[in-house]
Formats: sequence, C-alpha cells, structure tokens
Amino acid sequence: MKKTNIYYLSVIVLILCSCSKDDTGGDIVNENNIQGLCPEIQGVTAIYWELGHGIPAPLTQVPLIPNPGQRYIHSQFPGLGFTIPQSYTPFEIADPQTGTRGVNVIRNDDSAIFRYVPGTQAVGQVSSQSIIANEINSMFSFFNFTGTPEVVCRTLPSGNQSISGIPMEFNARLLRFNNMTAIITVRSLLISGSTFSSISAVAAPTSEFETEVLNTFLPINFELLVGPGGSFVDKDEDGVPALEDPDDNNPNVP
Repeated sequence: MKKTNIYYLSVIVLILCSCSKDDTGGDIVNENNIQGLCPEIQGVTAIYWELGHGIPAPLTQVPLIPNPGQRYIHSQFPGLGFTIPQSYTPFEIADPQTGTRGVNVIRNDDSAIFRYVPGTQAVGQVSSQSIIANEINSMFSFFNFTGTPEVVCRTLPSGNQSISGIPMEFNARLLRFNNMTAIITVRSLLISGSTFSSISAVAAPTSEFETEVLNTFLPINFELLVGPGGSFVDKDEDGVPALEDPDDNNPNVP
C-alpha cells in the first residue's frame, strides 16, 4: 500500500510540473524523441511499439486513465494490480499447472483488449516464434478474423540478446486486420529445461488505436512497470526490470 501511495503521489507531482502556463497541458507526446524502430508508424503508435522493446516512452507527463473505475488485483499475485477504465472488465488468468498468471482486460463492447501475462512456463524448449504465433491466433479467434493480416512492424529474435548471461528471445509484431491494430510482444528464456515467458498484447479498432493507447494501454503500463522517477520497476529484485523480465515474480528467472 505504501508503494502504491508513493506512485500516485509521484504521478500528481509530475502532472503539476508538466502542465503549461495556460493550464492546457500541451501535447503529452514528444515525437522528437521517438527512436524510429519501425519507420512505417509514427506518434503514439510508435511510442507504444518502442516501449515494448524496452525504450522509455518520451512523454511530457504521466499518462492517466480519464475514466478510472475499479482497481484490479490478481487474487494469487497481488503485485499484479492496476486501475481499470470504467468501460473495461478484467478477466483473471491463473493456471497452477503452468504457473501462468495474468489478466485480460476487455472493453465492454469486445472491440479492444489489453492482455498481460507477466509469467508463464512450459516444459522443454519452446521458441518465441511458436509462442507469439499462438498469441496471434488466439487474438484472431477472439475477433473472429480468418483472413491474412498486414504485418506493419516485425521484430525477430537476435542471437546476441541475453539477460544475466542467459540467452533471451524477443519477438514482436504490429498487425492490422479487419480495421483493427494490434501489438504483441513475447520475451522468453530457457532455464533448467523449461521455457519462461512474458507476454503482452493489445488491440483496438485502427481508428481508435492511438486514443486507446493514450487513455488505457499506456496508463496501465505505467502503473505496472514504471516507478517513481520514470525508471522501470523490478518486483522480484533480481536486477532485471519488469518490462524485460520473463517472470518478474520469480527472482530465479532473471
């Protein structure tokens, strides 16, 4: 509770400091600091894509949910908690057999989703390509899409990626399909014969995507992953920030 209070205090301070003199607040996005990892996208979409790659979001103030509703807290992992917009409903994910925990936050009209699985485990070596393919197919099933998506941005595993000396696979896609835009990211490690992964996926109508990023997806990410001062949090204190940790509830999974 103390950590939560400090977070909200820091949010208030940052907002007060970032407001312009005419109290309009100005533009929350500083596009001059976008890295350009995917030249096909700009603005808020590019910022969210790069945040998934571990690049801090270049914002002029902390993003907040404009219509905050209930506060969701995972029943088995209290560290997984954040504020839900009034127009969304959380659906808890908990599978003790695979150690999977997470949440699907779905807009009440079933047209947008925020999915976060900070930890899941599979026996044996499972490629991030297989994991992200499963996530994409599940998303297509949710939205009843059976066609071929447009792959706007793609990040494939690189052999030189590692965490604490352990090889890591990172996989990401930005897709457009049936007037929807989606961003899916997967990080995975192979430790002691098991694959540990973290998964993030968001989707919304393309015409509303940037609005949903600003009003829903970014605020939830900041509450989950960004601590006071703007640095990424490390819940299990293993030296790897939550955004890059395939299991930030387990210090044995760096």
